[in-house]
Amino acid sequence: MRAPDPLPPFDFRNRLARATAALRAAQADLLVVSHLPNLRYLSGLEATAGAGVLTADGHLHLLVDPRYEAAAAVRAAEVGADLLTPVHTADTPTPAWIARHCVFLGARRLVVESRALSLHDARQMQSALEAAGWGGELVETPLDVVEGLRRVKDPVELALLREGGARLSDAARSILADRVARPGRTELEVAAEIDARVRAVGFSRAAFDTIVASGPRSAFPHARPTARRLEAGDVVVLDFGGVYGGYCVDLTRTVSLGHPSSEVDRQYHAVRAAQQAGCAAVGPGVLPAHVDRAARQVLEAAGLGETFGHGTGHGLGLEVHEAPRLARPRPEDAAQPPLEAGVACTIEPGAYVTGRAGIRIEDDVVVTVDGHESITDVPLGWPTAH
Repeated sequence: MRAPDPLPPFDFRNRLARATAALRAAQADLLVVSHLPNLRYLSGLEATAGAGVLTADGHLHLLVDPRYEAAAAVRAAEVGADLLTPVHTADTPTPAWIARHCVFLGARRLVVESRALSLHDARQMQSALEAAGWGGELVETPLDVVEGLRRVKDPVELALLREGGARLSDAARSILADRVARPGRTELEVAAEIDARVRAVGFSRAAFDTIVASGPRSAFPHARPTARRLEAGDVVVLDFGGVYGGYCVDLTRTVSLGHPSSEVDRQYHAVRAAQQAGCAAVGPGVLPAHVDRAARQVLEAAGLGETFGHGTGHGLGLEVHEAPRLARPRPEDAAQPPLEAGVACTIEPGAYVTGRAGIRIEDDVVVTVDGHESITDVPLGWPTAH
């Protein structure tokens, strides 16, 4: 595959400005960023530990231990010292620093990312705030301040996702054409070769643990590969993805190692029709649950509704599973907004019949101003290997 055209850098200053506006809209003074993908989105810092404190005047403090001090300094130089300040936590624990900063600024309302903050860390922070004599309000409601921004991708993010989708499609076509999944190989061997091919087309790593589920195990939606050897006649679910430029793409195809039975063939074509219906439903102004319903009703009409237990899709970005959630609505989804141009997501209905076979087909799409765009391109139909 040709080398992609050079991309401009991410506009972290704009991201911080929008996050600050969201923080002010929540009538809060400080946001503690605990979710590391959110910290990366706002600052560019790639770390396995750390936190951020965003103030209502638009300044982000990066709280890092000695492992990431140098990296944080680089991020401050790139983003701008007027907006980003590294804070070294080797001598002052993060909760204590946050508490002191709340008192120093006279903050009255502190927002935490409660979906990402552990109970232990929340208690540590509460204790530090009390010890510092802070009398403000700690807001534990998950306001999704940063996730709401990440939902719609900017042009640089979309370019990375498109390039990732093209590269993953190249890998998938070679995996199918070369019969990587064939009788006699173990699921683990197949998964290892898939992972190698994903890296070979330019991905930094797999987006998640590759799924290879064969024979009766194909009916387990998230089965992990085992030492089971593939056999002639097996149905095999291959679900894999990659991270390109920090952004995740994800694809699934189901193959038959021989000619499928009439029941399995009917099951496959029902899932294929459901996936096409889900893709066709994607567009601006469409509720995520409507996309799920469009796919689900096809399987229900085929008598397979009870075999489809997961959602039709999920958002893609810095995480392989992020907003939006395209599934049957839950109470917490009541405020989930309609799709809009720039949202990237998967469409992946499945049907899993215990003792017979599991089928899943997945592609990635981006919502456009007048519909959607597929960013993966792998032929549908029964890919078979004999």
